[in-house]
Amino acid sequence: MPVSTEEEYRPAYERVVDEIIVLISTRDLKPGDRLPTETEMAKELGTSQRTVREALKMLSAIGRVKAERGRGLFVGRGTESLRGAHPVPFRPTDMDQISALFRFRAVQERESATLAAQHATPKEVMALDEAVELGRTSAANHDWEAFTRADEKFHTTLAESSHNIFFVDAVVRIRELQAQVTFLELGQEVHEAERAVREHADILDAIREGDSQSAGDRAAHHVRRTLEDYRFEIERRLLALNSAS
Repeated sequence: MPVSTEEEYRPAYERVVDEIIVLISTRDLKPGDRLPTETEMAKELGTSQRTVREALKMLSAIGRVKAERGRGLFVGRGTESLRGAHPVPFRPTDMDQISALFRFRAVQERESATLAAQHATPKEVMALDEAVELGRTSAANHDWEAFTRADEKFHTTLAESSHNIFFVDAVVRIRELQAQVTFLELGQEVHEAERAVREHADILDAIREGDSQSAGDRAAHHVRRTLEDYRFEIERRLLALNSAS
């Protein structure tokens, strides 16, 4: 099957990341199970040991693989979100899967915000307001760790404000998968963070006003804009790789 232009210019180690994730899923390996050695994986995947080593560093950083000195490689706890009747081998370097994840998240966020406008308690509205303020302050201070916490608090509280426990579970699982995209080293720009805070504030305003339609629309728009940021940065990197080749 022909390789797409985007796939052709992806670094080899990113493709191997995907292949190792699929290997874990198809063999039904669970956290703590032993993985093949670097040499064995390089031979099986038809690539170099160095490329496998770089891929394993990424997988270790996101919890999919655990390396124990003197013992070998093991499946990490980052694979637990894939367990279930129909486990999905999420590939965090695959733009199609990243897009699918955000499309699902847009549906979930729209419904959460719609219900929050109807059911949010004063305490939940206050928690959303605190998350917005924390995001605004941390963005101004370029404190990206605090900004991430503020973002997580906002979206988790939004799901809780829907008063639907399944949305709360969904947002936790979605964010676990989305967090794995961070090893692509997408830049955190101040203007993007400030825009995200403004969009959070707009969603909160609609919830305060009890405007379900507007709250849902604004939440879905916010998720779509985030996906555009990911897509822009990935395309920028692909162009840079193309120019360098």
